[in-house]
Parts: sequence; C-alpha cells; structure tokens
Amino acid sequence: MSLPKINIAFTNGNIGSVVSTEDGIFGLAASAKAVGNFALNTPYAVYGMADVATLGIISDVENYLFHKTLREFYEQAGEGTKLWIIGFAQTTKVSDWFTPVAGVAPVHALLDKANGEVSCLFTSFSPDGAYALTIADGVDEDVVLARTKAQALAEAYATTNFAPLFVILEGYGFTGVHTDLLDLSQEENNRVAVFLGDTEKRSGAVAILGAASHILAARLAATQVHENAGKVKNGSLETLEAYILDTAIESYNIEAIHDKGYITFRTHVRKSGYYFTDDPLATAETDDYKFISRRRVIDKAFRLAHSVASNEILADFDLMNDGTLSPFFAKNVEGNIERTIAERMTAKGELSADASNKDDLGVIARFDMTKNVSISNQIDLTIQVRPKGYARFFEIKLGYNVNLNN
Repeated sequence: MSLPKINIAFTNGNIGSVVSTEDGIFGLAASAKAVGNFALNTPYAVYGMADVATLGIISDVENYLFHKTLREFYEQAGEGTKLWIIGFAQTTKVSDWFTPVAGVAPVHALLDKANGEVSCLFTSFSPDGAYALTIADGVDEDVVLARTKAQALAEAYATTNFAPLFVILEGYGFTGVHTDLLDLSQEENNRVAVFLGDTEKRSGAVAILGAASHILAARLAATQVHENAGKVKNGSLETLEAYILDTAIESYNIEAIHDKGYITFRTHVRKSGYYFTDDPLATAETDDYKFISRRRVIDKAFRLAHSVASNEILADFDLMNDGTLSPFFAKNVEGNIERTIAERMTAKGELSADASNKDDLGVIARFDMTKNVSISNQIDLTIQVRPKGYARFFEIKLGYNVNLNN
C-alpha cells in the first residue's frame, strides 16, 4: 500500500489563450573555483555582498564571472535579499548540473538544503579553457540539452517535494545571429526560460559568452509573483549598459530575439534606462504557463494549497450513506484553502477578483462529491484561480473632433 500523501496536478488549457511563502528566495548554480570558506558542491545562503566576501569570493581571474553575477544581482535586488548559491567545477557543463546520477542531480544539494523555499534557479556558466564550444541553433549545444534536463528536474521536484520552481538559463555562446535561433514556442519547457544579452561587451577584458540571467532573476526576486519582469511602472534596471555580444541593445534587432521566445534587454522611447522585453518560457503560445508571471502565480497557489491540504493527511471524517464525502467536511477544507489563497494572493493583488461581487475571492476549491471515498480512500479536489491580465499591446486611435461634448 502506498504512503499516505497528496498529489497535486497542474491543469492546462483553461485560460483560453492562442504558513507564508517567501516568493523572492532564489537559487544560483554557477561555475566556480573553491576559495577561502567557499567549497564546491556545497550550498550556502547569502544575504548580500558582505556574506560573499566572508566566503572569500572576490573579483579575481578565477571567479570573475561568479563574483560579477553576485554583485550585479544585489545591485538590482538589494542587499538583504536571501539567495542560495552553489558552485560546480569548471570542468562540468550546465546540463550536468541538472542530470540525475542514481536519482539525484547536483543541484538537488541546493534545493534540498533550502528545504523547498527556492522558487527560481538561475545559472552562471564559466567553464575552464579546455571547454570546446559547439554551436547548435545559434547557441552552445549544451543549452539545448540543459533546457530539457532543467524542465524534467523542475517537474519532478514539484511532484516529489511539493516545491515547484522554474529555471532561467543563459543563451551561452550566442552567435549574435538571431536567425540561427530555435523558436522556443515549439518546445514544451514551461518551467525554463532562456536569457540573451549581458552588461559587458563580449570583447572586454574578460570574454563573456554567457548572459546576465542574474539581472532578470534579481528583478523577479524584488517583485510580486504576478508582475511581469518587463513592467515599465517598476522602473528601469540598475544596469547602465546592455549588449548583445558587442552591439549595444539600442542597435540590435531585439524584436527578432523576442519573436523566437527569448528574454533580453530593451529600451522604451522617451524613457531612460533598460527594461526587459517580456517574460516568456520555452513553450507554446497556447500554454497556460507560457510566461514566468503565470508560472509564479500558479506555483505560489500550489504551495499554499499543499500547506493547507497536507494537514488533512490521515484525518478521519464522516461519510454519507453512499460512501461519498460529508458536505460539512468538504466545505470546511474548501473554505480553508480558498481563504488562505485569497488572503495570501488575491488580497495582495496577485489574483483577479470581481470587485462587483463581494463573495468573489479569485479562487475556487471544489471536491468531487460523487466519488465513493470508502472504497478508494482517495478524495479529489480541483482548485482554480483567476489570473491577472497584462497590457502587452495598446491600439490607440488619435484624431480631431470639434464636438467633444456631444
């Protein structure tokens, strides 16, 4: 007989589109050299650059990119932001970090140590000089493999550990030719995003073949789960420079990158500074979880639902004459879940609610009241939440009209 437990499955295709959670606690997996108090394959929690310095991670040749990633993350997210970090040998590839060996992938060390609080994992790849770059679809071929590996790990971790997360990968080795890129909307990796672009030129003192995925992660860590990373009202990014290889963002065809499903920097006319293009994941346009903002919202609801439902494991309750659930028990649990999600999400503006209906909480939880629980010992519950809308396109008609008051 199986261990008493809860299984929560994500439903899809419902939107119709062609205990408190710490939403901004993320994890960084990076190529690194062991130094001072910092050992490889060992997770650490840091809260700012003072902690980074205590570990002995400095901006030298060996850990230049690792330090740059951490420094720029905190410039954007702010000191005091909790971040889990783990370093891997520079002889390993990103796909290796997500590949299970005897059922356990290297990044599991960080995720397990964080005890489920990491909701996003981002990468910083800086291999040693022996690494042979092989291009496939405009980027290092390992990026293609890493997308599949990261998706599989994230799905499995959500199912097994009830700690859903998504992954931001770098478009390492991007050729700079946008026509070479694979269209990510043809994939089914709705827990993986790929970022292109960096805050330094590739031909700088230290050649950087990766991307500033940490800037995206930092912006997300500092915002609510429903907010798009490119939300203009949140202000421009802290970085003063942004490039695709050696080309300034302003001079590159950013729309072409966006159309392939990648995330990068952009500018807005008459606004200073840099922003993000959008927040797509590597999946189809029709996927309910196409965007990071949609992913984060549903993942938060997942965590909250589990925190309430897990209290009911092996609980006893009354049954009706036909073996179905007692309406009293069902309404009690449904109400607890709806209130928890409403208080932690809807009340914070992370879910939509109909303002004209005082009973609309932005969430509905319903048990299957037709199932004979006395036979199956399984109770089925469906939870649905109403997402926010996003102003991606404006169509404005402007003209003259003398009779404005008519």
